[in-house]
Amino acid sequence: MGFDDGKIVLDSPNRTYYTGQTVRGNLIFDQNKVKTFRGIYVKFVGFCNVHWTTTETRRVGDKDETYTVVHSSYEEYCNVKKYLVGDEDGDNHLQPGHYDYSFSFKIPDNGPSSFEGEYGHVRYEIKVVVDKAFKFDQKKKVWLRVIAPLDLNMYPYCKEPLEMEFNDTYSCCCFSSGSTDTVVNAPLSGYCPGQKISMEITSANKGNVEIEHIKLRIKQTIVFEAIIEPDTRVTKDVVAEIKKGPIPSNTTRNWTVEMEVPDLDGYNLSACSYISVYYKLQVVVSPEACHSDSHQSRPIIIGTIPLVGFQDDVVNPLQDQMPQQVAPITEQPLSSSVTSPYSPNDASKLPYPSANPPNPVNTPGTVTNPPYPVNSPGIITNPPYPVNTPSVGANRPHPNVTPYHDHPPPYPGNSSPYLAQTSSNQMGSLPSLGTGNVLSGRLMKTGNVGFIVQGGSNMSNMPYPGTTTPLLASVNILDCFSSHLGAHSISMSNLYK
Repeated sequence: MGFDDGKIVLDSPNRTYYTGQTVRGNLIFDQNKVKTFRGIYVKFVGFCNVHWTTTETRRVGDKDETYTVVHSSYEEYCNVKKYLVGDEDGDNHLQPGHYDYSFSFKIPDNGPSSFEGEYGHVRYEIKVVVDKAFKFDQKKKVWLRVIAPLDLNMYPYCKEPLEMEFNDTYSCCCFSSGSTDTVVNAPLSGYCPGQKISMEITSANKGNVEIEHIKLRIKQTIVFEAIIEPDTRVTKDVVAEIKKGPIPSNTTRNWTVEMEVPDLDGYNLSACSYISVYYKLQVVVSPEACHSDSHQSRPIIIGTIPLVGFQDDVVNPLQDQMPQQVAPITEQPLSSSVTSPYSPNDASKLPYPSANPPNPVNTPGTVTNPPYPVNSPGIITNPPYPVNTPSVGANRPHPNVTPYHDHPPPYPGNSSPYLAQTSSNQMGSLPSLGTGNVLSGRLMKTGNVGFIVQGGSNMSNMPYPGTTTPLLASVNILDCFSSHLGAHSISMSNLYK
């Protein structure tokens, strides 16, 4: 037995944490013989890595030569190293016996959520290394799942209604076949998984062309950007769809449709420079025969903290994947070298209980799989985030800036629903997109999608995050695509297909 048979034990059973939390863990192993090494250290790293390859051809002499081009980007959000035993120099001996070393790291307040995609990922890992002189090091590694909460209450755009209006005229062989007027309305622009988008559809067919169906879709777009050998990759997916119809000629139809937001990971990647995830609600009107479809779309935001007063009784379908109640690992105290940015005398601003006590106080009001929180949830024991109302005055945890234009709002006819400029506490800057079709700056972004870490299932004592999140003070949900697109600009029309 030895280090290779040991294990890394974390205080969250499912290895899931919120940004700003402190990760505490233990390295536990049994040693049956004397071990000599320079030191044992633990390293905590959070990073984004984007990577793909393409094949190109060039002319060499009188022949065509094929070669591989590697496109990539990389950035780090944290990189901390602590020695548990010894240091980089010297000689240490470990006698046979049982060993239990504790460690702790603070997750950055403004880090992005964990993410796994086709061309890139955002990951957080803890690695323990036995540093041996002139020999191969021994290593152990464990992945964390980090959630950067996305509070819909912080963005006025989420409260804006959505409206799409179609006025289609049909003709065949230069003869008019009539027209169709279709209107689709939705009450809000921001939702959480499990909530339902209630839409009203009115379609008046005033011609001889039957409307086969009207499609309502939630579409996901992910953009990956490489700065080494600059290029971009875009992936698109339909994550939910409903069809209504047909609508015969000279007929009017009215429907009320409820589309449930699927179990999407509400990930916030606004702090990531090279991966963007966002969503839109798309409506497609499909006439019969050779007539072309007509479609419109509006951006929507998928978050983790819902709008106050909207479908408060909805249970979070991803509750068992949220950070679980922290439990003690050993009886010995765990050391931490991280100082909390919150004043110990102001308990109302503490996002977590002081010193992260592992044993929660019993809370009789706690229920299994609680619904999304309202403005002031009744669960006050060990809240993962403050329960202050989002309309606080000074020192708001988020900038009170909508990620979209307010003048005019993103209704039909606008060339772009995205902001032309950003506040000083948002990351980077966003030049005006203008009215052209080529993306010259960085698109605002939002969204989620990430890998799921399997873990424990008991979430009965873990309240869902409150309605405000000071940990995201410097992070805006709708960040922008990087301005490093260079010559490989993205067509706005392609992104919204």
